[in-house]
Amino acid sequence: MNAYARRLKSACHTLRKRDDDLRFGNIRPARLKYALAYVFELLLFSTRSHFLPVGASFLGIRGYTWFMIAHGAASLLVMLLWSERFRPLVRGSVAVCAAGFLPYILLPEGTGRLLTGLIAYAGLGGAVTSARCGYAFALNNAERLYGMAVMHFVCNLIRYSDPDLFPLWFGKALALLLLAGMCVCLLLFKEPDLEVKKESTPADTKGLYWAMAYFIAYFMIDGYVWGIVDYDFRPEMRWQLLGAMLSLAALVILLGVIRANVWHVWNLVFFAAVGLGVFAVLAPRMGSEKPAYFFGGLTILGWPLSMYMLSCAHRQFASYRLLKKCTLIFCIVSPVTNFSDDLVENFAPAMVPAATLVAVLTVVLLALILAPYSYKYLFSTPWLGRLHANDMPAPAGDAPPENAETQEPSPEDPPIAPEAIPSAVPEDPFAAYELTPRQAEVARLLLQAKTRRQIAGELGLSESTVKTHTAELYKRLGINSRVELFRMFGINDQR
Repeated sequence: MNAYARRLKSACHTLRKRDDDLRFGNIRPARLKYALAYVFELLLFSTRSHFLPVGASFLGIRGYTWFMIAHGAASLLVMLLWSERFRPLVRGSVAVCAAGFLPYILLPEGTGRLLTGLIAYAGLGGAVTSARCGYAFALNNAERLYGMAVMHFVCNLIRYSDPDLFPLWFGKALALLLLAGMCVCLLLFKEPDLEVKKESTPADTKGLYWAMAYFIAYFMIDGYVWGIVDYDFRPEMRWQLLGAMLSLAALVILLGVIRANVWHVWNLVFFAAVGLGVFAVLAPRMGSEKPAYFFGGLTILGWPLSMYMLSCAHRQFASYRLLKKCTLIFCIVSPVTNFSDDLVENFAPAMVPAATLVAVLTVVLLALILAPYSYKYLFSTPWLGRLHANDMPAPAGDAPPENAETQEPSPEDPPIAPEAIPSAVPEDPFAAYELTPRQAEVARLLLQAKTRRQIAGELGLSESTVKTHTAELYKRLGINSRVELFRMFGINDQR
């Protein structure tokens, strides 16, 4: 226990002192518009069922589902048209959003409100694409992480506040304020501020696709999290608020302080999601929905986590061309992620708890089956260590195009001899992980295929001390063996 306390104290000291990590001092006031645009957009989106409920339906499908269709279609269109000269798209999205939301907020329930809502959410779809690009390509990691933390905190305050405690005008005024803040921030976007790669390599594509897979996995669960919530503000809602605030603390502590591998944070999300599904089904027998609400709140950790990780991956890997490909893929699978829960709620509301459990178990089972591949291509890759640094590396110059052929070693290639391995090791492959000097020395010798005894003799240490340094090194890198270390730095262990 004392060892964990010492590591936590050391991590807090590092967070406060270093200039290249996720500390508040690295937030740049001039770039706040890019963080706030995304925060305002997400908050405005979150008020949709709270202060701006929709009672109308069309063809037996509720109005909110139609709004999501308009939102997704407009988001895709703006993304496909996006380029380095994006200001006309931003201005057009702002104009459509304002033209729809102003009457939508003020009109009474009815056909007119449904139609203006479609316009409003179409504009909001364009706005979210614009805000997402600014969030990914104009901010550093500290600004991204704490922007998501602010969004998470304020969004939950809105969600768990009883609208009956406020006059009718308050919800409308709040929505107008969020709309104005988002529009102003979007109109302040500057094209030179977005740093985007010209071309992405095949390796970039693979890394970004895996990051997007976890983004999709969470949003498959997200709709069911809110499908089991009864917005009559019973005492159970306090348990979900508690879980949501604990998930916010976990996000900042695990990524910003402890610097945990994101793989472990995702495991926490999946654990909470399984708890949500199990207790939602068992609630009638238990006579209490508090556990389901609490685990539902914890599961919300996946929302800011998935957005933060994916936006960092965008900065690291994505050209606009690759970003458009990812958007198309998401739109293809979005009927499952965005509308499957809506269909259950519309046509079989009594089946929501069981459907939640099935959806959660399906996602978790797929994550377990694919874990060896996701760990190889995502969670053990060097770029992931940069999620704990102040920023991802700035986009390099022109890279080989996505469809360029890469030379892969054939099975007949001769094994790499241990003495040949040092030449394959980059001069400083550990800069992204902020290892101690001793850990870096041990890592470099491990990559040279030296045994623990050889390392001990070369460094003048005991074998047990080398074993301790190796264990700490593996923990810092988020791996468990030398095989994973070799794979992490692109070296075949052929001893």
